[in-house]
Amino acid sequence: MKTSRTIGRVTLVLEAREIGSDLSVTLTGGIAHIGAAALAYPDKETGRTTGSVISAPGHKEEEIALYGAKVLSKETKKTVLFAVGIHLDEITVAEIEEIEKTCREMIQSFLK
Repeated sequence: MKTSRTIGRVTLVLEAREIGSDLSVTLTGGIAHIGAAALAYPDKETGRTTGSVISAPGHKEEEIALYGAKVLSKETKKTVLFAVGIHLDEITVAEIEEIEKTCREMIQSFLK
């Protein structure tokens, strides 16, 4: 599955593919790269979703990576690897806020 949305001067691309019974997802935009990646999985004993995140030095995508991994894992009951890399030169605070909002919307749309 692949979907994209253009907001302002960036196009965000969300791609997902099944790997066995697991899910691998990337969300990129601008100059594509991997800035952060999160892994989340459903804990069958507690019913909770557990996740962890790692990021490359200087990158700020941790929050959206962990959000995406945990939301998708909770809803699909699968182990989810969610990698994010979005780069826009001279990005403004308003652009960051709009990108973060759109990323969350794209993740929620993926579930439908």
